Amino acid sequence: MAKYPTTRRRLLKEVVCPHCWTAFSPENVLWISEDSSLLGDERLGENARMRFLPTEYDQYGAPLDSKGTPCRDMACPRCRLKIPAPALDSPPIFMSIVGAPACGKSYYLASSTWSLRRKLPSKFKVNFTDADPAMNHRLQEYESLQFLNEGSGLVRIEKTQVQGDLYDVIQIGEQTVVLPQPFVFLASRAARQPDDEADDSYSRMICLYDNAGESYLPSNDDASSPVTRHLAKSKCVFFLFDPTQDARFRRKLARSGGVERGGVSSSVGGEAATRQETVFSETARRIRSLRHMTTNERFEDLLIVIVSKADAWSRLSPNLVNILAKEPFARVGTGDVYGLRREKIEEASAETRELLLQLTPEFVSSVESFAANALYVPVSATGIGPSVDPETHAEGFRVEDMRPIWTTVPMLYALSWLASDLVRVGRARTEDDEGNVSFVKDGD
Repeated sequence: MAKYPTTRRRLLKEVVCPHCWTAFSPENVLWISEDSSLLGDERLGENARMRFLPTEYDQYGAPLDSKGTPCRDMACPRCRLKIPAPALDSPPIFMSIVGAPACGKSYYLASSTWSLRRKLPSKFKVNFTDADPAMNHRLQEYESLQFLNEGSGLVRIEKTQVQGDLYDVIQIGEQTVVLPQPFVFLASRAARQPDDEADDSYSRMICLYDNAGESYLPSNDDASSPVTRHLAKSKCVFFLFDPTQDARFRRKLARSGGVERGGVSSSVGGEAATRQETVFSETARRIRSLRHMTTNERFEDLLIVIVSKADAWSRLSPNLVNILAKEPFARVGTGDVYGLRREKIEEASAETRELLLQLTPEFVSSVESFAANALYVPVSATGIGPSVDPETHAEGFRVEDMRPIWTTVPMLYALSWLASDLVRVGRARTEDDEGNVSFVKDGD
């Protein structure tokens, strides 16, 4: 006979909906009817499964709908949208990824999460899984297309749209409201290490928001379409800056030996129609407004500028090329757990900032007039430039040639600040000529 867990679930005192960001007590969570005949919701429409507060339960504690069917899925009491089960017992970390139109956020996200799924368990002994696979289905498709495609042709991720299946539409009174769908992950500790005193049950729910770049243009966010209001909750804002969209970077690359990305690609289409510091300034304005910040108040949460397509431009800084050749983490002591080498990341940040300051000083000025501490992390989602299909003339990438560079680093750095029990930080005590590191945890 099957055994069922008897351990009581430790619920959070307050749950925050990842869709509408409403805070509520766990006992007020709604359940979604399982019986297919129970349809109709005042906010989601007549074809949505009915939401309800349970009054009856089965022998295992599962709530029963009015037809007596055990239910599994929960919903927010305000927006009525489905929330993942970890929302009730794993404290959330809200993060936003922002960038101008066509800056490559989707490629970066797919490359980052794909690599995190593999490296967090193997290196940092942290499980990194979908908190709700249905909510992450689009990102899973991107990952599969970019890294698991077995065809011989070129692959291409379509740009994020301002409407479509990455958004939910609900009805609040007489107003139709569009809400962004987050990508939701559960990061939890794997088996305890022999020298580790931290709690194995420690976990965090990571809610990551990706909007179309157009959503960050002025006037593209209001009460009926609050698609960027997650900025009010985000403890880390990733701003993706694409140097190849800037004519000054392209001229510098051409003078140093030509542009190797082919596009530096035609997908960029020359200088971007939207200046990237304008998008950043609008993002900063929204954060100030949503958080009721004064004009001169500095942003104290994490701001990480992800400087993309490093394979194309990093050669402008020879020292940066050397730094990027090796991932910034190493074993802690003699165990098999790795720690993050922040000093290497911060060294790369300083090199990148210097290059940006030379070529795009107005962008650096916008960033540093807003953020108390900004980090600049060079990455490449693909490690190569796009190829062109000789028949269709469409651009894309060959899966077998992709070599991502540092795509896990922004998230690892953020987790090392926001969830230090998950990602440890250390320092290199010594490093020999071959790159072997003697590495210890901070505080040892």
